[in-house]
Amino acid sequence: MTGWKQEARLLKAFLWARRAQLMLLLLCTAVFALVLGLFKAPLEAALYAGLLCLVALLMIGLVQYLGLRSRHKALLRLLDTLPDSLSLLPEPRDLLEKDYHQLLASMESLYTKRVTQEDFRYQAMTDYITLWGHQVKTPLSAMGLLLAREEGEKGGALKEELFKIDRYVDMALNYMKLEAGADDFRFQSVPLKAAASQAVRRYARFFVVKRLSLQVDIPEEAWVVSDDKQLLFVLEQLLSNALKYTEKGGITLSWQEESQCLTLTDTGRGIKAEDLPLITQQGFTGYNGHVDRQATGIGLYLCRKICGRLGIRMDIASVYGEGTAVTLKFLKALKP
Repeated sequence: MTGWKQEARLLKAFLWARRAQLMLLLLCTAVFALVLGLFKAPLEAALYAGLLCLVALLMIGLVQYLGLRSRHKALLRLLDTLPDSLSLLPEPRDLLEKDYHQLLASMESLYTKRVTQEDFRYQAMTDYITLWGHQVKTPLSAMGLLLAREEGEKGGALKEELFKIDRYVDMALNYMKLEAGADDFRFQSVPLKAAASQAVRRYARFFVVKRLSLQVDIPEEAWVVSDDKQLLFVLEQLLSNALKYTEKGGITLSWQEESQCLTLTDTGRGIKAEDLPLITQQGFTGYNGHVDRQATGIGLYLCRKICGRLGIRMDIASVYGEGTAVTLKFLKALKP
């Protein structure tokens, strides 16, 4: 809002707030003129008295308006900075303003109390889910060892389901960690081909079962600045999504040295154009999520959050019915 418009708005509000006093002034002026007229007083005397009253009124009004203007601008500055405490508010000048201050102080106290209670509840829930996630890893590992002895189709199917459970636990732990703002990332130079190969090995069985091809075009000398654990999670999640929606063809991982970009391309179902801008939002599943009822809309959301913390730009391009390409643009790293 421009300066003069703001001034006009403030002046209008000032006059409207004092409309009762202005109406009373007009009434008193009319009575004053009527009395003078009845006593046949000289017109010059009446005009002079009226002029003196008008000047006094204008001076008082100007002082009040300037005070209101100053306090209004001070409150606007506070509104822009949004202070954490009420101590920066202007001192109350009358009983009504004191009442408003007391009301705000009571609301602040109640809000602080409730936020503290919610923080305790959230922290307790986070601690419990984190503890549960780490504890459930033990029986999952034990089940994996037991199933390693199982052969045949049934054993393979059970291993796949156990692998999915393990992935879901990892997703839950990462979700809680990111939402809690945990900052235990460790940045270092990471060999990209080794990280991609590790992610691919975990999903090797799925490539075999679905008879999909895999091409990894990453040179040994490709290194990136990242957290190896979180980078592995992102690569595994992107591979998981690609495998889930690819029924024929294959998946390619390629590295472009000049642009420092890793691109994962699949020949799967693809993503509808209207879903692309929203695909990394929390809980969004889009058209594919309605086809695949098991979709949660958490995987790509976590990837975006982690990439943001790692300084990686993630871009997704897709043509529905032809496939999807996810590109990760890394910071420049020197081979150690």
